[in-house]
Amino acid sequence: MIYRGNRAAWAYIVARTKVMKSRLLKAEDFRKLLNMDFDEIIRYVGETEYKREVDEMGYKYTGPRLLDYALFANLARTYRKLIEVSFGASKFLIAKYLEKWDVWNLINILRGKMAGVQPEIIEDTLVPAGEKDFEFYKTLIVRDVEEVVKAFEGTPYYEALSKIGSEDMSKIEDELYKIYYRELLKLSPSDFAMKLFLDFIRMEVDIRNIKTILRLKADDATAEEIMNCIIPGGYELTEDEARKLAAMPLDELVKALEGYWFWKDIEIEGKEVARVEIEFDKIWISTIAKRASNYPLSILPVLQYVVLKKVEVDNLRILGWGKWYGLPNEEIERQMVIL
Repeated sequence: MIYRGNRAAWAYIVARTKVMKSRLLKAEDFRKLLNMDFDEIIRYVGETEYKREVDEMGYKYTGPRLLDYALFANLARTYRKLIEVSFGASKFLIAKYLEKWDVWNLINILRGKMAGVQPEIIEDTLVPAGEKDFEFYKTLIVRDVEEVVKAFEGTPYYEALSKIGSEDMSKIEDELYKIYYRELLKLSPSDFAMKLFLDFIRMEVDIRNIKTILRLKADDATAEEIMNCIIPGGYELTEDEARKLAAMPLDELVKALEGYWFWKDIEIEGKEVARVEIEFDKIWISTIAKRASNYPLSILPVLQYVVLKKVEVDNLRILGWGKWYGLPNEEIERQMVIL
């Protein structure tokens, strides 16, 4: 088993990750930031792990765009570092999980080109942490949409991309993420390390699917419309289970959720869907933490850090934009995932 046979390899990458995790902002840091104005937040962030990117982007941008692009650049650098310092099974699994950013980058490029966004602005939204490197994406940015699609010929994504122009872009985006998870779940649980990884992926699929079901329910979507957006391969929320939930009225659906690993008596009635989604995010992060603690020499502590780093970036973006537009602190905090 990789988990048992390469304990030293897992110990190394977990130790490196632990150091990186210790530098993440804490709940008290976010509460301090909530009481600052936008310029104070930029100065504060510029004295943390984000200093290099804030300094670099400060020559090109101001306001929340500066914060956005600095955060994206730091996220890419951090994730690439994780791959660079890992080896063996850990390197393979981290790289496979981070291929999610290939989908993100592809969507950003396509949406940017369709909206006529300048190439250098599209470039600054990219997080080249997946299989494709930054140079590959730079070549795509200067091509037209048809050429971007052609660049993915022979890949699992090509069929979905070839529908651009004949199908709604949001449906194509959903399909791209389905393909990402489908390809990941083709991996064989040949050892304990791989089983832990695949269970993590399936649980992430559960979280994405329950959010999708509730969001579309709120929009009065039909069961068929909901199922078209469901990602196959969930941990407990299988396609059959999802189909049952999709057909239920909301009150019955909430009752039916009792017993699922991701359900912890969440109050749905009267809440905006976005607020409910934050509750699911908190449960997901808490579950990852427990599982990582149970298997300290595995891929799980690394994946936990990957998720927490993304949450930190999301929180800082919400803070920045909220302060820029003068939203009350209570409203900004409601949109953040503070643990």
